[in-house]
Amino acid sequence: MRLLQTLLFFGLAILALLVGGCSGEKPVEKAILGTWVQETPISMTTDGIQTTTADTVLRLKKNGETHLTRNLDIAAQGLPADGVKISIELRGRWEISNGQLKQVQDIALIIPRTEDETARKWADQLQTQANDSPPTVKDIISVDKRQLILQDVETGATDVYRKQ
Repeated sequence: MRLLQTLLFFGLAILALLVGGCSGEKPVEKAILGTWVQETPISMTTDGIQTTTADTVLRLKKNGETHLTRNLDIAAQGLPADGVKISIELRGRWEISNGQLKQVQDIALIIPRTEDETARKWADQLQTQANDSPPTVKDIISVDKRQLILQDVETGATDVYRKQ
């Protein structure tokens, strides 16, 4: 009788583990959900144009929707002394495949944060580029309850986020 109880206990424990593991959500898909904040501004210089991104917030919802906001500060010779300041808002859909986060943009809003003509022109140019942008694909370097690290497959740029 004791052997039967032991076998029954282990059988139920294994069944519980199997059922728990079949929740339908994979660990990465579950861990990546939520609001992520990039605390450290990132600055890159290409062809004499310095671009600094700051205040980036990435939201990944369970229903597959994504929402990203960020501020861009652009500095270069020939631009106003304070540079060009632009806000970006992207909405779309996300999915994970083969360890990569793919984001397909549905809506892009590029808005100047200052009232000058130069900022409006840059915002218009960036809006046109954003409207024609292909999906972004990023390798998921790591994700846990506190941190998300993504690396853009095309550019190699690495984004480090913390959970909000």
